[in-house]
Amino acid sequence: THEFKTPITTISSAIEGIRSFNDVNDKEKTNRYLNISGQQLKKLEIMVEKLLETASIDTNQLTLNKEHINIVELIQSNIEKYQMSSEKQIIFTSSLENLDCKVDVFHFENAISNLIDNAVKYGGQTINVTLSNTSNHVSLTVEDNGIGIEKAQREKIFDKFYRIPKGNIHDVKGFGIGLFYSKKIIDKHNGTLELVPNSKNTIFKITLPNA
Repeated sequence: THEFKTPITTISSAIEGIRSFNDVNDKEKTNRYLNISGQQLKKLEIMVEKLLETASIDTNQLTLNKEHINIVELIQSNIEKYQMSSEKQIIFTSSLENLDCKVDVFHFENAISNLIDNAVKYGGQTINVTLSNTSNHVSLTVEDNGIGIEKAQREKIFDKFYRIPKGNIHDVKGFGIGLFYSKKIIDKHNGTLELVPNSKNTIFKITLPNA
């Protein structure tokens, strides 16, 4: 439901935005939001087809369909869709305009989306997304300045169905599978997803081998 609700929310926000843009006859923003809506509807269509495939992740039967993409554009697109519907500040930092990676676009994008979505729902008012590249690996971090995650909970957050049982975290409904799913997907890309230790802020870090 998490993966299905995100594009629906994005489309709803885009439509509401288009109504506002039409009042001031801002054709550029209207077209941009129409394009985002079209992309998200296409994603919903793909997700219907992928639903049973995704459900097989526990049995290790999931097959990735990898292709070369510019993940800079992929990240920017994800940030933009969340920024439309959130008052929080999402900052993307990268010295790269193009970074070619071979990934399963559908599942890899969902993994990134889960991290940003969690930061928007549970984190502080400022979210920093940082992409870097070395000769050995690609690194992507999603950091927020919220209250953080207690040490006792840190080892469990990637467990299936686990949700942090403290504070007002359950004001936002969920099923505790987003981080489990994301970690499985990154593992299948021969990478790692970790919660950076000994940090005041909450920082999730994806590391992928550099082809």
